[in-house]
Amino acid sequence: MNFYKIYIFQMIWLFTGALGNSVFADSNSSDYGTRMKERLPAVIKAKEKGLVGEGTDGLLHIRKDATADIKKMVTGENNDRKQLFQTMASKTGGTSKEVATKFSKALVKKSKKGHWFRKSSGKWVQRK
Repeated sequence: MNFYKIYIFQMIWLFTGALGNSVFADSNSSDYGTRMKERLPAVIKAKEKGLVGEGTDGLLHIRKDATADIKKMVTGENNDRKQLFQTMASKTGGTSKEVATKFSKALVKKSKKGHWFRKSSGKWVQRK
C-alpha cells in the first residue's frame, strides 16, 4: 500500500476514531468532512514540498512564501479542522483545544519522513 493510501486511511481513522462515523453525522459536518477529503491530496503535496507543516495547535501552517492557492488551501483546511475539533469536542465532552492537541500528536506519530512540524515555541522541526 503506498503512502497516499496509508495517509488517507489514517486521516479517516483519526477523524472517525472511537466516535465512529458519528463525527460526520450532522449536515454541516458532512460538508467539512467532504472538503477535507477532497483537499487532502493538495495538503499532502504541499507537505512533501515543505511549503506547509503541522502545528501543535492541530492546524496547518505555511512554512515558506506561499502562492495565493496555498494560502487559500491552508485557510480552508484550518477552518474545516476547527469545525471538526468543535464537533468532536461536543460529542466527547472535551474542549476543542484538547481535541486539537490529540489530533496534532496523532499526526506527528503518523507523519512521513521529511514533513515539518511547528513547536509551540514557533520553531520548525523536520521528521527524520
